Amino acid sequence: MDLAIVCVFWMCLWIVSADRHTVFWNSTNTRFHTDDYTVEVRLNDYLDIICPHYEEGTSTIQDPERYTLFMVDYEEYINCKPISKDQVRWECNKPFAPHGPEKFSEKFQRFTPFTLGKEFKEGHSYYYISKPIHRHGEKCLKLRVAVLSKTGHGPHTNVLTSRPRLQSDYPSDGQPDTLKSVGGSASSFSSLSVTIILLSLLTVILQGVPV
Repeated sequence: MDLAIVCVFWMCLWIVSADRHTVFWNSTNTRFHTDDYTVEVRLNDYLDIICPHYEEGTSTIQDPERYTLFMVDYEEYINCKPISKDQVRWECNKPFAPHGPEKFSEKFQRFTPFTLGKEFKEGHSYYYISKPIHRHGEKCLKLRVAVLSKTGHGPHTNVLTSRPRLQSDYPSDGQPDTLKSVGGSASSFSSLSVTIILLSLLTVILQGVPV
């Protein structure tokens, strides 16, 4: 019984400590207008990629933004040029999805039991780039994700037409319809729900322990 209590307690702590960092992957996100867009995470954090999405009634838009996202090495990140189809990570290809924008999530964990899962290390950087599927524009969107060490230090830095507004990480003046990203100490609703369930389970276990 004591072992079960300890396991549930540590599971609660582990879930609460995981943060989610949201990136709106589209050309109107001003964070992509520079070449140094970086998100800092820790192990067990999540990165949520929100694909371009257009509201109902805008289906007549020509060439809505659609992207193929790649996870690449530093050299391909700098040149914004993938070298293999094996580097494809996700495809944002449903800009008019009725249920809302597509979302893809990356969990930065040291080990994974899944064949297609990625493994990440503290003190390292990981790179994402995209190529447009739509015909409009050839601008490269790219992102560096830095996995911080336990001491809080990041990896060493490597040296080497008018369109409808989409959601972007940081709203600026004149963009009232943009949405600020979720990051830092923010936790996901799903993690919060699981935490509540685990805490309820812990309460039931404690109630069954004789005084």
